[in-house]
Amino acid sequence: MLCIFLTHFHYDHYGGLTKGWSNGPIYCTPLTARLLKLCLSVNPSFINPLELDTEYVIHGIKVTMLEANHCPGAALIFFHLADGRRVLHTGDFRASKLMQSYPLLVNQRVHSVYLDTTYCNAKYTFPPIEDVLSFVVKVTRDSLKKQPKTLVIVGAYSIGKERVYLAISEALGTLNQYLESNVDHYRSILAFRPTGWTYSGTNGSNLDLIKPTTRGNVTTYGVPYSEHSSFLELREFVQFLRPEKIIPTVNIGNASQRDKMQNYFREWIKP
Repeated sequence: MLCIFLTHFHYDHYGGLTKGWSNGPIYCTPLTARLLKLCLSVNPSFINPLELDTEYVIHGIKVTMLEANHCPGAALIFFHLADGRRVLHTGDFRASKLMQSYPLLVNQRVHSVYLDTTYCNAKYTFPPIEDVLSFVVKVTRDSLKKQPKTLVIVGAYSIGKERVYLAISEALGTLNQYLESNVDHYRSILAFRPTGWTYSGTNGSNLDLIKPTTRGNVTTYGVPYSEHSSFLELREFVQFLRPEKIIPTVNIGNASQRDKMQNYFREWIKP
């Protein structure tokens, strides 16, 4: 029987799932399950929510969903196969120190890992999420001091980047009151484009060197915020896991890219 394990609700992962889906059961976290029903109208009879940190047995295979530090509902999926092998599929994730305390990963050797290699390149050593959020809050505060009637905009997917909104909201006290008091008479716009692709090695980790673009009364900052792992975070995660085999899942379109990543992997897990 075909079984679908869905790591999270982003279009490049749920493509093919529609209202008419009838090809087999879908396993995902409860939040992703709700999004499948609400946004895609997938028949609930095919959706099987799996709680985080809970082991399930599915067709003889032990399956556990773990927090992926990506968008809401995203999960790493840990498979313990009948022959004893253990396989981790990261889906999209941002590796963190917290993952090194997950009991399942600490106490059991992972044989193979399907790894999110979106930024598996040494040039992508962008700053930690906390530093980027602090920078965004600082820029927002400074902008509002100069012009209180400023509309703050953050680019995002349908879900994802919520931490940026929350950080700004906390900095302003309550974002709803701010919006209500200025909704009819904004004088300027402050926009943030949060993505790892904006990272510039020339700035290093000094976020204050980021230069905004300004057109009229619209100021836009590209900030190196990502919900995918940076190169250094990937390296630390792999060195923690020390798997026997690493299968990259992103940027595998040509042989040179694949070879470069494999060279990284060999260096990271060598004795």
